[in-house]
Amino acid sequence: MTEEVNHNQVRKDKREWAVMRMFRSAYSSFPIAEVEKSECPDFLVRSSHGLIGVEVTELKYDRNDFDFNPRGHESWLESIMDAARIEFEQSSDQKLIVDVHFYNELGPTISRPKDKPALLLHDGLKEAILKIVRDNVPEATGLEFAVDRTSKYGYENLPSIIQAIYIKNMTGRYMEGLWYAGISAKVKPMSVQSLTERISDKNTKISHYNHECKKMWLLIVQNSFLMSENYDPQAVYRALHHRYRSLFDKVFVLERIEGNVTELPIIKIQQ
Repeated sequence: MTEEVNHNQVRKDKREWAVMRMFRSAYSSFPIAEVEKSECPDFLVRSSHGLIGVEVTELKYDRNDFDFNPRGHESWLESIMDAARIEFEQSSDQKLIVDVHFYNELGPTISRPKDKPALLLHDGLKEAILKIVRDNVPEATGLEFAVDRTSKYGYENLPSIIQAIYIKNMTGRYMEGLWYAGISAKVKPMSVQSLTERISDKNTKISHYNHECKKMWLLIVQNSFLMSENYDPQAVYRALHHRYRSLFDKVFVLERIEGNVTELPIIKIQQ
């Protein structure tokens, strides 16, 4: 049990480091400073103006199935992506961002990863993703390919439970490849309500963070795309321009697919 907990923590730390690197690259006002991993908050930025704490959180997908284990599900998907990335990088020096989006039909069975069907599915998906990525590596840094059912390659080669794969070449910009997985329709849509809930939840925990920090930042990650019928650009616009009440000095939204960072307007409140 301890080994499993430690393994999950390592994955969590790697995911948060990946997000921090994307944030640091995309936010032009990020200070020139040493960044170190921490707990409560997730990162410490040692700037010339004092210590800045950065807490990372995500707009998680919702699912009400009683038998569904979100943590086990997330771990199972991440293990597929980790295995595919490691095998890819054994034979290539290209550093990629790979986003794989699954249909909703992936259900509670994968919360039991030691079952034989889950193991076979795990290995099959890893091999399929690896082949698609190898066949669709963008030829230059900064380029992105989308493999979905609108393309001939995707129609013929995507497994039925994968909706789309996004592949972006970041060789020379990133030291490590970033490979993710998500379930598109389960991602909580960005809205004033969803951002307010996330900020309010983190507001209640800020008193437990490192008291040496002169400033506290909150980074909210929009973790995956939404299917087009669930995407409301007006709701997103309102969400990114609404003024939120926050104990944090700065609050940001990182839209992971686009790599965009938006600093939200806030009303700074006191504890």
